[in-house]
Amino acid sequence: MKSLKLAVLPLMTLLAVPAVAAPRVKVILPEKTKNTCIRKVARLSSTLKYEAALADLATPGCTQELSPEEQLWVSLMEGVLYQSLEQTPKAEDAFCRALKQEELASLPLENPAAELDELFEKLRVECPDREKAKAAQAEAEAKAKAAEAEAAAAAAAAPPPVEQTPAVEPEPAYSLVDSFELYAGLHGEADVGSSGPVPLGGVNVNASVGLPFGLRAGLGLTAMASPRFSSAIGLLLADVRLAYPLLSSPGKFGLQVFASGGPLLYAPNPMAAGGRAGLGLALDVSKVRVALGGSYEWRSHYRLDYAAPMAWLELGWKIR
Repeated sequence: MKSLKLAVLPLMTLLAVPAVAAPRVKVILPEKTKNTCIRKVARLSSTLKYEAALADLATPGCTQELSPEEQLWVSLMEGVLYQSLEQTPKAEDAFCRALKQEELASLPLENPAAELDELFEKLRVECPDREKAKAAQAEAEAKAKAAEAEAAAAAAAAPPPVEQTPAVEPEPAYSLVDSFELYAGLHGEADVGSSGPVPLGGVNVNASVGLPFGLRAGLGLTAMASPRFSSAIGLLLADVRLAYPLLSSPGKFGLQVFASGGPLLYAPNPMAAGGRAGLGLALDVSKVRVALGGSYEWRSHYRLDYAAPMAWLELGWKIR
């Protein structure tokens, strides 16, 4: 009895081996292939050694000197192995390459899993559109790169930009005519050094032009008379003025200091001559000018033969 148990035990062990052995997949080889790499990949795949099979598919034996049928099998088998390893995107790429080679290709398995078969048939429909999209994308990328290269070449060939210097407007040419000014108004003055000053009143005209550094040079003519004496005294003064602006706002406000001097003529009878020199301050408000100043006068007259200081006031209006 003991010997019978010893004999049955090895038999039970042998019968139990198929029950625990790993499942196998029936791989269909390319017809009439003698490629040892393909056969090795089929053997590894049938025993579910997917990583090892994929590694062999990348070796020269499975990539070089293959017939069209063998090349198609390699692409299909690559898709099967990637899908078995749950790397679906890579599996889809491999299946699309195979279907591009042969639209009617079928999986190299005797009984493929339903999920794998469903994916393959789905790709049979979708792969052409995927290929068109990839081709369009590749064409667009190629055009973009070509445009970038063309732009870079144009930029390299173009001359360096010339630095633009800001245009400097030339200063307007100096013009005596444009700077000409003419004032006309009233003039009054009196002798401030005598116990009995002689008041004089009259009219004056003063013309001037601009000089460099803001200076102005002018020429004036003043006619005055005094009713103090029974025989009226008349005076005609021609003076030269040189003015310098202290404040200036053209057309609105201005303040200037000036020096003046020139010959004078007394009348009517007998005729007498003289001269004067002095300083003044003029205030301009719009077109009105108010000038206040003092002069020292030397005169020779049959009644008034002496030198004396004079104070005067002018109120003028700008004509030009």
